[in-house]
Amino acid sequence: MKTPLLTHEDRLPALLATGWGVEVAIRPLFIPIGDSAYSYRVEAVRGEHYYLKVVDRRTAVARQLAARMRKFSLPLQRHVAESELEEVGAPLPQLTRCGSLAQESGRLLLALYSFIEGETLADAYPMSAELVGRIGRALGRLHAVQVPEHLWRNTAVDTHLITFDERLRADLEAISRVSARASTWKQQLRELVVPRLEMIRGFMSRAEQYAKRVQQLPQQMVVCHGDLWGGNMIPAGDGRLIFLDWESAVIAPAERDAFFYLSDPSRPEFWAFVQGYQQTRGEPVQWQPARLAYHAYRQQLRNLAHWLHKLLHERLDEEQRANDLEMIGFHCLDRWEGIEQATTRLMQMVNWVKCGPILS
Repeated sequence: MKTPLLTHEDRLPALLATGWGVEVAIRPLFIPIGDSAYSYRVEAVRGEHYYLKVVDRRTAVARQLAARMRKFSLPLQRHVAESELEEVGAPLPQLTRCGSLAQESGRLLLALYSFIEGETLADAYPMSAELVGRIGRALGRLHAVQVPEHLWRNTAVDTHLITFDERLRADLEAISRVSARASTWKQQLRELVVPRLEMIRGFMSRAEQYAKRVQQLPQQMVVCHGDLWGGNMIPAGDGRLIFLDWESAVIAPAERDAFFYLSDPSRPEFWAFVQGYQQTRGEPVQWQPARLAYHAYRQQLRNLAHWLHKLLHERLDEEQRANDLEMIGFHCLDRWEGIEQATTRLMQMVNWVKCGPILS
């Protein structure tokens, strides 16, 4: 979120003390990141630093996020953090005094983590082949993680269904009806979206076609982070990559994570990822182009649906609304032509290269 909690922020020190026994040295420092939760840096009297995530469950989206955190993303993240893997790590969720991984207070859900110092890779684009190879090694290590059976059962499974399409269609229709008398931000939203309605509908149609194809493909399920863009990674001094924000974690085929880096076979980063991933998996890996393409399309449509829903159905302040409008334009719609071109090259690619069959 781009602005701090409007209410309840003054209660955070007391909630940290009662929930985790953490006495703060100074007022928690708000960090303007993320789309669905509030982030704070916590400095304790004893010198420790923590990262605090607060979910305000006043909206349906926030309630769904809080439920995911409690049920599986927090336990899964703690399991990965405690496994002390080579190549990859995660901030450690802290247990409350009661032994739980989160604390509830009214409509708030709070989770506390170890604080990871360092800069994320959000500004590392375009990424070098060397860096993408490192990400491939880290993902290969994560996808080989074995989790306890109870955790496996509780973690969400990617069914390759597009579950937001009807909501997205309804929001697009609402935007097309925005009149000249509507508020300025609605006019801006209409100017962003309406000229591209045909492109959006074509994108949705192709995503649905790929969804039908991948449901017929064989699949090997692994633990996936689910949102592995540069802003969710911090290079650690010990050579590992620390993966942040596990709320999208899911049991899915490896392409669920890999599509971020296997989108365009004409680029050297594609092959750097393939080689890095295979190094840590230690076994031949075959990638399904249709599944990679499906996830590339679905991710963009999911982002668009998320930001449109927030703008049209949630109470946002002016700064957050301006941010979401920018995200729809720059981080979503402006990139779709390039995604379509890269996907076309991916689907036309031959199955055999020097290192063996990597696509099937």
